[in-house]
Amino acid sequence: MTFRSLAAAAFAAGSVASASSAAIISFNDSGLFAQFAAVNGASVATEGFDSYSGFAPSFSGNLLGVAWDANSAGGMYAQGGVMSTNNPGTMYFDFAGGVTGVGGQFFATDINFNFVPSMIMVGLADGSGFIGLVSSTSQWQGFWSNGPAITSISIQVMGSGTLYPSADSISVAAIPAPGALALLGAAGLVGGRRRR
Repeated sequence: MTFRSLAAAAFAAGSVASASSAAIISFNDSGLFAQFAAVNGASVATEGFDSYSGFAPSFSGNLLGVAWDANSAGGMYAQGGVMSTNNPGTMYFDFAGGVTGVGGQFFATDINFNFVPSMIMVGLADGSGFIGLVSSTSQWQGFWSNGPAITSISIQVMGSGTLYPSADSISVAAIPAPGALALLGAAGLVGGRRRR
């Protein structure tokens, strides 16, 4: 075996090893996240929280057939399209279904729902996540799993007991179930026959 063949084999083995260990991909651009999802056969839907208002122990909804629940130890509060915890603490989004990707605009607010630039930690149930300074409500952070489905994310404000983790939106990426794909394919065949 030549040196060139050994180098190519080592590179290929290293690529496979790193691909299998890198189960989570992070994004900081919602458009790129949506393009990546489409290339990988997933659909993306976004909830902007405009229909949620006031206090509740938790809020829930449905995106792409995936039920989600937003909760916190002290309850939740929504105002003006922003969802937040009722008390400083950790906000959780739990998902019941095959979520391949998730993202959103996560930031900190004060007691009056005013944005405050802060260090935010967004974590996934498997321990992976993101820590960074969020200096604008338009910043976006997302994740894609090449492995198991994403079941939850948590949002925390780092180093502050007076600020509230908040979200302006949540986006979910899901790959249609094989049965749904079969139905879409059958519909395409029937539609194709009608045109002939």
